[in-house]
Amino acid sequence: MGAEQSRTGAMVPGTANAVPHGMSTLGPNLQKRFAKGIQYNMKVVIKGDRNVGKSCLFHRLQGQAFKDEYIPTQEIQVACIQWNYKVTDDVVKVEIWDIVDKGKVKKRDGLKMDTEEADLAPTLDAEFIDVYKGTSGVIMILDITKYWTYEYVQRELKKVPLDIPVIIMASHRDMEEKRSVLTEEVQTFINELDRPSDAAAVYYMEASMKDGFGLKYLYRFFNVPFLELQNWELSLRLTQCLDLLNVK
Repeated sequence: MGAEQSRTGAMVPGTANAVPHGMSTLGPNLQKRFAKGIQYNMKVVIKGDRNVGKSCLFHRLQGQAFKDEYIPTQEIQVACIQWNYKVTDDVVKVEIWDIVDKGKVKKRDGLKMDTEEADLAPTLDAEFIDVYKGTSGVIMILDITKYWTYEYVQRELKKVPLDIPVIIMASHRDMEEKRSVLTEEVQTFINELDRPSDAAAVYYMEASMKDGFGLKYLYRFFNVPFLELQNWELSLRLTQCLDLLNVK
């Protein structure tokens, strides 16, 4: 889990020096940090129904201000954020993926094709790529004011590989007066999940992107997939070491 470096550049057409669609360029602080060498690559995906606040969280994790407007995201977005595990000096590259289940089909630039179908460019969405490949953690978002977004989480959680830690984030906590998804209902759902004893844990939190409530807790959740990733890689190194010792 997580050993594979996540890159979107190989998935979409473009020149070698172009920034792939949906991929953000690294800021100077991250460039300086990663120049020292990266010990771990951690990919975290944000999943949820339309208009629950996935992109808002995506931007807040990058340190951007809250924007009170809804602009539909047409394809998967990827960005690196500042995060580190406090008790280690290891450099961790954290990629956040804002997932679009089905993007808007767009036409290719440049050459004209004989058929209209051939002229369509692949859309970077969950139908085009396996978003869980190489993933270390999942943030599953629901909107407490829209019950169907909770039903989406119930359906989609079954598709997440059992070895990936998941946190269910109930967004729009600042709109408590319009709540239709009860905290107790989600917690009961999690407690009654039929999962193997060795499956990764499913956590629950509430948040508001408007005032930033819950972001600190989410950063603490990142410790879980990181330690799972670290444990996996250390176990792999130990196995390789033991194999070398057993060579005759």
